[in-house]
Amino acid sequence: MKLFESKYFSFLVLALMTVLVIYVLTLINEKTETSVNTIYVTGTAEMYATPDVGLVNISVLTDDRELSVATNENSEKMNAVISFLKEEGVDDKDIKTTGFNINPRYEWNSDTGIRTLAGYEVSQTVNVKIRDLTKTGKIISESVSKGANDVSNLSFIVDDDEQLKEDVKNLAIEDAKKKAKSLEKSLGIRLNKIVNFSESSYAPYPSYDYGYGATMEKAVSSIAPTIATGQNKLTSTVTITYSVK
Repeated sequence: MKLFESKYFSFLVLALMTVLVIYVLTLINEKTETSVNTIYVTGTAEMYATPDVGLVNISVLTDDRELSVATNENSEKMNAVISFLKEEGVDDKDIKTTGFNINPRYEWNSDTGIRTLAGYEVSQTVNVKIRDLTKTGKIISESVSKGANDVSNLSFIVDDDEQLKEDVKNLAIEDAKKKAKSLEKSLGIRLNKIVNFSESSYAPYPSYDYGYGATMEKAVSSIAPTIATGQNKLTSTVTITYSVK
């Protein structure tokens, strides 16, 4: 009886292992078939749009032995810049302070090896959104004449570009679908349903820099620079994965 029970138990274990092996092989086969029976196509598209908003950083840097003098001078110049911006129709919401720094400046005496405090540097930066692009050159030159000595990161954007991004994505999808139809014909296959989709977009914009310099006020404020906004390019790339019948 014990011998029979032992053989029965061994048979049962063997049967369960066989079923398990068949199940694992089935899963592997299904995964293999899934990876083999899919194909992906990539579609691309690009559009050009005329910017309607300018962005620029305007900074004032002052230096003096006395911190109070440097701070007061910096505040006076920046207040003059901000007042001018408002006179030109720039809204309060479009003027944002992005930096205010006070840094001590030291001098090193190579003879004595002693470092002494020589003064302070105070800087303040505002980011300005220019909605009337015809005033861009004037805003740059007049801000310098009011005391700004660093104008940087000038760029032009489309303020509300969500619809443009949607449009260029749809064009990329159409491009991918055309390629999919061409593959069906060329390879003699039949595409079934979409099993995966991904999309990436890119909207670069040009930027321009001005810099610090003792003669900057004379160089820039004498003649307002001509600023050309050009056009911004939006691109989209989509990848569509199809199952194949």
